[in-house]
Amino acid sequence: MNLNELAQQGEPQDPAMAPGQTEQAAKQPASPEQQAQFDMLLGRARQIMGETAEEWMQALKLDPVATAVKFGTQTLRHLAQQSEQAGQPVDPAVLIHAGIQLVKDVAGIANEAGVVPDEKLEGFLQDVMQQSIAEYLRMDADEGLLQTGEGTPGMPPEQPEPEGVNLAQMAQQGGVQ
Repeated sequence: MNLNELAQQGEPQDPAMAPGQTEQAAKQPASPEQQAQFDMLLGRARQIMGETAEEWMQALKLDPVATAVKFGTQTLRHLAQQSEQAGQPVDPAVLIHAGIQLVKDVAGIANEAGVVPDEKLEGFLQDVMQQSIAEYLRMDADEGLLQTGEGTPGMPPEQPEPEGVNLAQMAQQGGVQ
């Protein structure tokens, strides 16, 4: 499955993007490099999910949204950091698409297990996606990767760029060059 197909499957619109930007991104096919990153990132995340299935399934039964947010955000962030350390930074669009697919995977599992019933599935997906983005940005802030004025479009950064995976900044700059 390519990133373009994922975008056309009803991904939630990022409120920070103009409507035309979302449509343009959905029409632009993934490059071979982006597709390879997506396949590697999602494949590795699914592998980790399988290796820790009992642990996170128990937590999912207690608090489905918080567990999905924590598992997905921490897993993808860790994998993105590993890629960056290996000299292969993950394109922010790839990270977002992998996150969306991982949330859908977790939602499907939670639904099949009876943890999230059909009538609550859409709300679950929205909550997890929104909270996951907020959690990722919070982690960036905690690690000093967000700069003053970073969350405000059009505001120039006031500090030199720190090293590390900074999803918000990479997205504002249009991805990895």
